[in-house]
Amino acid sequence: MTDPSQAYADLDALFARFAATVHSPGLAAGVVRGGRLDHLFVTGVADAASGRPVSADTGFRIASMTKNVTALAILMLRDEGRISLEAPIGDYVPELADVPLPTADSPAVSVRDLLSHTEGFVSDDPWADRAMSLTPEAFSALLKGGRLFAQAPGVAMEYSNLGYGILGRAISNLTGQPYQRFITERLLAPLGMAATTFDPFAAAARHAIGYHWRDEAWGEEPFEPDGEIGAMGGLVTSSTDYAQYVAFLLDAWPARDDAEQGPVRRASRRELALSHAMPGPANLRIADGESLAVSSAYGYGMVSVHDPRLGRVLTHSGGLPGFGSNLLISPEAGVGVFCFANVTYAGPQPTNFEAATILQAAGLWTPRPLAVSPALQAAAEAVTRAWAAGRFDGAVDLFADNLLPDGPLAARNALLATLKARFGEGRLDRIEARHALAGRAHLACANGAVTCDIALIPGPDPKIQSLRFEAG
Repeated sequence: MTDPSQAYADLDALFARFAATVHSPGLAAGVVRGGRLDHLFVTGVADAASGRPVSADTGFRIASMTKNVTALAILMLRDEGRISLEAPIGDYVPELADVPLPTADSPAVSVRDLLSHTEGFVSDDPWADRAMSLTPEAFSALLKGGRLFAQAPGVAMEYSNLGYGILGRAISNLTGQPYQRFITERLLAPLGMAATTFDPFAAAARHAIGYHWRDEAWGEEPFEPDGEIGAMGGLVTSSTDYAQYVAFLLDAWPARDDAEQGPVRRASRRELALSHAMPGPANLRIADGESLAVSSAYGYGMVSVHDPRLGRVLTHSGGLPGFGSNLLISPEAGVGVFCFANVTYAGPQPTNFEAATILQAAGLWTPRPLAVSPALQAAAEAVTRAWAAGRFDGAVDLFADNLLPDGPLAARNALLATLKARFGEGRLDRIEARHALAGRAHLACANGAVTCDIALIPGPDPKIQSLRFEAG
């Protein structure tokens, strides 16, 4: 097993530099591996006035990282048959039932639209960050007042805190209890997250004070009280508690036959990662001096990202006056990194990506190998036998109906002969599964390595529909 000590030392230095750069009084950054908090770095103070240091139990407000918790609650209710993602939100929040839509041809706003930020609202971070204390009555008046839309629903993704506040109201209406109580009883308590709360004044002696950095000095930000739109960003959690939540998310992968554990089934947790909204333009990320084009799309309370270095990752940031946070996880590697800071809009996402790159270089951010299905194993062995024979004649019984019309046997044999003349005798070194019906057979040959990309057809007899060799 890879020794993580040097990588973790590098991470500690990275996060220390980040805290200094953004002038955060305190910071906590953790790595979740193997279902637990494998490493935690803390620095600075939770309270500048008293000098109280940040610890594993210091509570930070994680702001919009609350959204995937809200999404999980909606999916839990969906699994119980209490809500439909396709239903108009007015079915569950009566104040919205008669709100005029922006155009005559606009579809009704669905629950799914709100989860994926495609409901047509305006991006509202500055306003929502100062509206946490909205009362139920004030929120109802806002909804009934109409004029909520910036554009028609289903046209584009635009990040909306209001949308997630409405989901919180739907949860309250469906369960007959405040959103915060439902989340605590049905999600937080089963995960053992006893120190996590929506009330920033509860156990305030353990919570970090939020600060802004202005005129070369810290200024304290008063806590925004918990209110009616806490579903969009109200959680306060500690590193110890949050690591349990991250481990719970990661445990949803890979899909498997094991008995279900935890308050939300694995398949529903995996739905957070699916790209439900339209992808945005690619962004550039600099890693080791190289510009990487990173594409992303919003799922349910999570942003699904394809990174050329890190592979598929899920992330979400949080920011409120006094706080900034980010979560970055790799479902395939089973690893997550989180960072909490107590300074306004600290923005640790780029630092978390850099931390993941450090872990990857140390062999700690590596996708788990997928199990090789019997059909893929048989296909890879057939390719290996064909290599030994220098011909595919003995493998045609495993070919799907399209394979020879797509490339005649004589042409395939000629290509195989050319490759074998160059690379020599070979053996099957390993099979890298992409899933049960596709993967790569790696051949170790006398004069180098050759891979064969294999795809099988669906059905009871999954034969080979495509073969593509790559040399080197």
